[in-house]
Amino acid sequence: MTWSTHGERSMSSSTTRANYVEKNGCRLTSDFEHLRHSPFFSGLNPEVVKLFAYLSVHRICKTGEFLVEQGQKADKAFIVVRGSAEITVEHRGRRFTLQRLEKNTFFGELALLAQFKWFFNAVAGDDTEVIIIGRTAFQKVIEKFPEQKDKLIERLVQLRVDRLVNQTSFMLDQVLEDDGKAVIII
Repeated sequence: MTWSTHGERSMSSSTTRANYVEKNGCRLTSDFEHLRHSPFFSGLNPEVVKLFAYLSVHRICKTGEFLVEQGQKADKAFIVVRGSAEITVEHRGRRFTLQRLEKNTFFGELALLAQFKWFFNAVAGDDTEVIIIGRTAFQKVIEKFPEQKDKLIERLVQLRVDRLVNQTSFMLDQVLEDDGKAVIII
């Protein structure tokens, strides 16, 4: 399978239509089911979820492999299907863990709405499987289903707020574990 310049899947010349459907139809069905059951996509129009599944990329990462690297261009969001991802940040030559993300966690959501460089790392904590949704794919879904735009953006913003609350709690727990000796200024 190859990718067009627009991010759509296409068959390579050595792939027959039957093999393509057999191999990729199962992956699309599986990705649709994973997306449909994740909190972000739950309750959305099934046609919207199907289009996200079709436009997404499936990736398997080994323990310690970077999904996201701080300072690199941010242009995609991730859903953890299996395994986990550790969110870390490099600051003054040290690495700090901000959060551990488990199955069905959606992260990188701001990259679907804005252009920036990643301000954190996401590293596979175990052998990890993710579904990746690019900004271009998100924009295509919005174009195809404009009536869903507000709902999708509201969900993305809510995800970010929830993550900020969870990360703050995690960092404060770390301070308490260190007997309160560390000082965090926000």
